[in-house]
Amino acid sequence: MSTSAATLGEARPSLLRRYVPIVAWLPRYDRGWLVADALAGLSVWALLVPQSLAYATLVGVPVQYGLYAAFAGLLVYPFFGTSRQMVVGPSATVGAVSFAVVAPIVGTSKMGTGAAVGYSAALALAAGAFYVALGLLRMGWVSNFLSKAVMSGFILGFAIGIIIDQSHKLLGVDSVSGSYAQELWGTLKELPDTSGFTLLVGASSLGLLLAMRHRLPRWPRALLVMAIAIIAVKASDLTSHGVEVTGHVPTGFFSVGLPGVGWSQVTALAVGAVSVAFVGFSESLASARTMAQKHGYEIDPNQELIAQGACCGASGFVGGFVVDGSLSKTSVADAAGQRTQMASVINAGFILLTMLILASLFEDLPSATLGAVVIDAMLGLVSFEPLRRYYRVNRSDWVFFMAAGLGILFFGIMEGILTGVVLSLLLLIARSSQTSIRRLARDPKSGAFHYVGRHEGLEPIPGVLIARIDGPLFFADADRFRTTLESMVAESGPSSVIVDAEAVHLTDTDGADILIQVAGELRGRGIRLVLASVHPPVLDLWRRAGLLGVIGAEAVFTNVLEAVRFLDAEASPTPAVG
Repeated sequence: MSTSAATLGEARPSLLRRYVPIVAWLPRYDRGWLVADALAGLSVWALLVPQSLAYATLVGVPVQYGLYAAFAGLLVYPFFGTSRQMVVGPSATVGAVSFAVVAPIVGTSKMGTGAAVGYSAALALAAGAFYVALGLLRMGWVSNFLSKAVMSGFILGFAIGIIIDQSHKLLGVDSVSGSYAQELWGTLKELPDTSGFTLLVGASSLGLLLAMRHRLPRWPRALLVMAIAIIAVKASDLTSHGVEVTGHVPTGFFSVGLPGVGWSQVTALAVGAVSVAFVGFSESLASARTMAQKHGYEIDPNQELIAQGACCGASGFVGGFVVDGSLSKTSVADAAGQRTQMASVINAGFILLTMLILASLFEDLPSATLGAVVIDAMLGLVSFEPLRRYYRVNRSDWVFFMAAGLGILFFGIMEGILTGVVLSLLLLIARSSQTSIRRLARDPKSGAFHYVGRHEGLEPIPGVLIARIDGPLFFADADRFRTTLESMVAESGPSSVIVDAEAVHLTDTDGADILIQVAGELRGRGIRLVLASVHPPVLDLWRRAGLLGVIGAEAVFTNVLEAVRFLDAEASPTPAVG
């Protein structure tokens, strides 16, 4: 075999293990883990079934499509994911985003119909494609784009908003379209039309869920409450009293294929896919990182993008909707002893049995109980501790937290997400553009150079201003660097200026151009500009921009001391600095 063929043979398995991690861990699977994984799968199934049914109504599709989405996510993630405990399936946050994208396309009145199913599946496919593209481009860093304050505001806004959105089901009144704030006002106006029997079912379901959350936290409370509600509907004939139920839930397999939608809404679906990725990947990666840190292993954010994309794509192909990794379901899996993703495969088998055999049992499930299940899940996310903490620690973070949450509530989901993205971008630019420029002087004892404002007994170098840039030099802070350096020069009146660039790891053409401008202005006043401690990639960019043609290649030094010695040698044949 030739060397090139051998190399190719080694590369293929490496790429396979990189992009399909199951081929690495499945052959090493310890059969002793099977019992724990099976119990974990069963535990999550008891939580996932009721949530999948409930979240399907949140998305605006018939309940069985929640099972289809759950099956796809559970079955596909083990092939591509790098987390051993994470559970992928329907979630309230990305489900709410899906509704916000699809409802304007098909019309609120057609939610729950085939049109809503088709566009929800199309959005899942679009989100899957976007995820995979980001993963292949190694853009896992996008998970860090939204600040924690903005994401916390999102979560609180989503939780409160979804509670508002589901409240009409508990009351038995008509739903109201618009932002969450508009929904709240509209629902309050509907209060006189409240159905007493529906309110009794919804309030009893929610009360029982909350009581079991505190008294019996390990019990599958959502599944038990659904079972009790179904029995109550049948025993008391509550449908004759106006209590709305799920209705026909077909058993059997899903159909596989592309959704039958046109290309006219590509732009809306593309924007929706980006929104799903911003919200869903942050939630998924937080779940994966929490488990990885707890159990002492690493995850690959880039591969997680591919895994989430594969899950969403698979869900779209079976008619489901967007899915993501859930911290609540993942925590249940971990508490039940899940060791590997074999638990998700087993759980997918349980979901498949539910679709084939048990789905029809949910036909008498009250819509009020489904709403109570969603509200119960959202109440677990409502925490005002971040509100107090950000206000106490950093007021600017508090402003971004409040803006993200209020944007979701008052302007709508898509507008709220856009607000959060813009705020995060502004926050990034604002904090990146506050790079400090510090004046250095020499410690006569050690010979080292330190910040003048922090150390005492430092000696300035006669005729030399040493200015250190303590961060990036790029478009956002280029002018600020120039004005700050001008002030230093006006104050000290040097004959030479040394710019210490040791902390500059990020720069751009604007950064190079501002140095060229500063060098020209200083030269016009008879002042020499030299550089010290410039990192090679930064120096390469500045060289390509023409900076060295202005100051000369000899004006770049390994460190500040060498620059001082050079300038001193130019001024005097006897060096003053040793």
